[in-house]
Amino acid sequence: MFENAIRLGTVAGIRIGVHYTWFIIFLLLTSTLHSSFTHEHPDWSRSVSLITSVVTALVFFASIVLHELGHSIVALKRGISVRSITLFIFGGVAQTEQEAESAQTEFLIAIAGPLVSVSLAALFYLLSLWMAPVNEVASEALDWLATINLLVAIFNMVPGFPLDGGRVFRALVWGFTGDANKGMSWAVLAGKLVAYMLMGMGVMTAIQTGYLLNGVWLFGIGWFLLIAAQASGQAFTINRVFHEINARELMEADVPTVPAAVSVNKWIEDYVFAQGVRAFLVTEGEELVGLVTLSDSQKISRDKWADTSVVAVMTPVRQLKSVRADTDISSVLQLMAAHSLNQVPVIEENQIIGWITRDRLIQILKLHNEAGV
Repeated sequence: MFENAIRLGTVAGIRIGVHYTWFIIFLLLTSTLHSSFTHEHPDWSRSVSLITSVVTALVFFASIVLHELGHSIVALKRGISVRSITLFIFGGVAQTEQEAESAQTEFLIAIAGPLVSVSLAALFYLLSLWMAPVNEVASEALDWLATINLLVAIFNMVPGFPLDGGRVFRALVWGFTGDANKGMSWAVLAGKLVAYMLMGMGVMTAIQTGYLLNGVWLFGIGWFLLIAAQASGQAFTINRVFHEINARELMEADVPTVPAAVSVNKWIEDYVFAQGVRAFLVTEGEELVGLVTLSDSQKISRDKWADTSVVAVMTPVRQLKSVRADTDISSVLQLMAAHSLNQVPVIEENQIIGWITRDRLIQILKLHNEAGV
């Protein structure tokens, strides 16, 4: 969902970006703040209210980034790589490369975000008091920022996954029982209950108060949490199923190949369409020289397919992302996700002995789900 976010910069090696949905909430929040400031302070000019609203909204979203950086920095300290932080319509999310390996690590990462928000709330409150005698506009904005950061911390501590409180809850269950699976199961269940409660509150708010937008907003947050809780549970299941299986066990040894001299046009017609396979290893004699996929054909215009060999559009073997035969499948999945790969060659003694495709992994996971294992 967040792969196409607009990149703003990098902090501690973590990519910071905004999803296009963020602009919706930014406009809504700015509009709400402007209406509030105008109503509560009729003596302020329209330009002062508008500028204050925009700046306050931007500082609030900067606070959300700091909240996520709190999680991310602790994760980095505990040996977990963090790919990016993305702002979107329902807040912010940090994308890590792997799950925590202990209940303690999970707890420390989860609690860091709310602690940052509470600290920001205290800082903004003190600044608000300091600015009150000097500048009413700044004091009011800082007071709002203090309140909203405190609310962010409180809401995030609700014990339902994937909220921070759900992660803390998972860590506590995991720590007390010694069972990570049980911790995740309870946390996901709690997350679904919280989601249904918010969706119900949204419906009731819309019906009883007539504030349709508030009701839709609560329902939307609940719906997002429900989807996120289900996705988190599925991701955990995938990791559990594949963690003990290595690449050798799931790879396809009979990998389709195409000679390097074959034209792109002939490859597509006589190999891709004929065999129903979108990717091939490219060979020159007995030597493997690269990998060509159907998307590689788009590197050149169609009228040049007949005069261009596959070796001209392939990915050379030295640039291929590959895994060892003893690599666990969870790591293979992480590699695929990080580089948007549909297939990964498997290496043993510096030789490609097969590959693992995304379709193969999906098929295996479906079989596990059907078997209930």
